[in-house]
Amino acid sequence: MQKLRTEVNNAKGEVDKKLTVNGREMNDLSNKFKEIFEGHESGSWSEIVKREVTSSLNNVSEDIQAVQNTLIETKTQVNEQRDKESRRNNIVIYRIPESTEARSEDRNKEDVSFCLQLFNNALQAGVIEENIVNVFRLGRRTENGDPRPLMVQLGRYTSKNIVMESLYKLRGAERKFKSVVIAHDMTLAEREEFKRLIAEAKDRASADTSGKYLYRVRGLPGQTKIAKIRVRN
Repeated sequence: MQKLRTEVNNAKGEVDKKLTVNGREMNDLSNKFKEIFEGHESGSWSEIVKREVTSSLNNVSEDIQAVQNTLIETKTQVNEQRDKESRRNNIVIYRIPESTEARSEDRNKEDVSFCLQLFNNALQAGVIEENIVNVFRLGRRTENGDPRPLMVQLGRYTSKNIVMESLYKLRGAERKFKSVVIAHDMTLAEREEFKRLIAEAKDRASADTSGKYLYRVRGLPGQTKIAKIRVRN
């Protein structure tokens, strides 16, 4: 009997220990449930689970949208950079009279000839015909005969750079070259930014009643800014 009583007491002690451990685990689990469901309206388990799942899906959806937006933005930047690089050696020339020749090949030859005279006689840039990759008019021919812009693709950036740095020589050039305007070949985004800056420069000029300054857009494509230039007496 004494031995049996000892065994019963030992067994009871083990049970008490297990009950204590289980109680602690249940208390911890209860606290976790309180944390999870805190702030939720009371309702059935299915409603609570549904709300939790919906919230999780919304968070995942927002993350996916953020990733998609980042990918789109990155793709746009890559395409813009590729477009910019493809135009790096190009210039656009305005106000060059168009040939009246019937054949497009003959009209193109006259455009190339004019460009070589412009580059070498007026600007003294030392550009030879082999440096010119392609020359073509932009857009369709107009009924009123206004000359279309002329795209000139050069083989080397150094040739383009010499041309752009020599534009000041147009002031002392022959009459047929003085009205010519030479510009960088810009991407769509760069053209939009250039137009915005032109409009802003005009607004600043209108607001400045002193008459002492001119406002001009200056700089390379993608780096343009409005320059405030003092008028010389």
